[in-house]
Amino acid sequence: MERKISTANHVSPLVVALILTALFLLLNGKLRAQNVAINTDGSKANPNAILDIKSTTKGLLIPRMTTAQRMKIPQTNGLMVYDMNTKSFWYSDGESWENMAAAAVSNDAWLITGNVGTVDNTNFVGTIDNVPLNFRVNNQKAGRIDPMLNNTSIGYRSVFFDIIGHDNTAFGASTLFHLTDGSNNTAVGSNALQANNTGFSNTAIGRMALLANTSGTSNTATGISALSGNSTGSYNTVMGADALIGGAANYNTAMGVYSHWCCGPGNENTSIGFRSLFYNLGNGNTAVGTDALFRNYLGMYNTAVGYQSAGKQDANYVTAIGSYALANGDNSTALGNGAIANGSNTVRIGNAAVTVIEGQVPFTTPSDGRFKFNVAEDVKGLDFILQLRPVTYQFDVKRFDNELNSQKNENASNRILIQAAYNEALQMRRSGFIAQEVELAATKSGYNFSGIIKPKTELEHYGLSYEAFVVPLVKGMQEQQKQIELQKQENDLQNKKIADQDKKIQLLLQELEQLKKKIGQ
Repeated sequence: MERKISTANHVSPLVVALILTALFLLLNGKLRAQNVAINTDGSKANPNAILDIKSTTKGLLIPRMTTAQRMKIPQTNGLMVYDMNTKSFWYSDGESWENMAAAAVSNDAWLITGNVGTVDNTNFVGTIDNVPLNFRVNNQKAGRIDPMLNNTSIGYRSVFFDIIGHDNTAFGASTLFHLTDGSNNTAVGSNALQANNTGFSNTAIGRMALLANTSGTSNTATGISALSGNSTGSYNTVMGADALIGGAANYNTAMGVYSHWCCGPGNENTSIGFRSLFYNLGNGNTAVGTDALFRNYLGMYNTAVGYQSAGKQDANYVTAIGSYALANGDNSTALGNGAIANGSNTVRIGNAAVTVIEGQVPFTTPSDGRFKFNVAEDVKGLDFILQLRPVTYQFDVKRFDNELNSQKNENASNRILIQAAYNEALQMRRSGFIAQEVELAATKSGYNFSGIIKPKTELEHYGLSYEAFVVPLVKGMQEQQKQIELQKQENDLQNKKIADQDKKIQLLLQELEQLKKKIGQ
């Protein structure tokens, strides 16, 4: 037998509660074989339900109470209430009250608002079979852990396409986005190694690091946009924001903000420091220090160590060591703070403020006769030496350095300590020659004197190699010695003549004495 109770919308909850109570009493008593339907449309109860409640505008309200009130109820298996203190449903298992939310957690259901009652090393999010674990955001791939290929990616659209490469690690949005079969790559930071598809053994740490790399291998880039322009270059190491930002390159090492920044296909370069090798396109350069080799463009095999140490844009084989050291000619070397070598094949030690260059032993020049040829004894001696004008003078050292420095870097000569050194060097009274006068003396005497360093460009200056004066001085001494020996021979001859005359005079005197004696007798 079935009983139906239809309720109008205006029936009060109290009436409904009373009806429900009566129904439960009836069901537990005389109506055990019946099922009851409570609705507003007059439909029959589901034959499988003892109580079928139907509504599209109202719900079933479970008894509500405080925790204290709930705890006073005797344990009854299956009894359910709503606890207003915990804001959750509770049920009794006949022995204790159980929180249904905690029960959901204990049944391995993870909540999106947080979970309680978890057990370390027992509860986890993941799989228990050998299948990759995938994450998505906005239905886009946002993470994948592949136990078969040993690939791990976390980040929105990281490692976006299906791949066959193995042992790759990607952390950040769009990292290794185009990877297909590259292996052993590590990308950390949004867009790091984004274009890489077949390159392997690359490490990119920083936003857009190795951004354009496609097939380059064994590159290491650390810093925002580090090596971002490299596509096919390999074996490059950079460290610093925008380091070695430019195109395909091989065997480069760069460390520092904007280090090796520009655009070059240059290979085998090393740059460490802010904006070092900034515009480089050349090969085999080494730059250490802020702005070291900053303007180098096509120059190759250059070495610069120190703040703003540099060489000319297209100079090769230059060495500049020291802050503001500048070597502008091919195969030139500048050593020391503010040292400037403007000519090719030139070595400059220190700036013009230096007053002493010291060493325990003298400077040695190779002089092995086995390597000398076209030897001629055409050195001028007294003809050249006697035309020289030895002078003492003071030298405007600061003006010299400022005019020597084609880049007009005033900072190198205006610092307090350097200014004091310039003042000391300016007061120094020096001895020497004037190069232009030496050049004139050499010309007049027909002497191709190697001690004159003539400027080849407007940036260069006259110089004198004082050690070269030793040779004409020796020649002059030899010429003087010959003159002395000739004079000695002449003196000896003259002395002999005088001695002979003295003997004749003595004989004449003796004869005169004898004549006197004879006359006196």
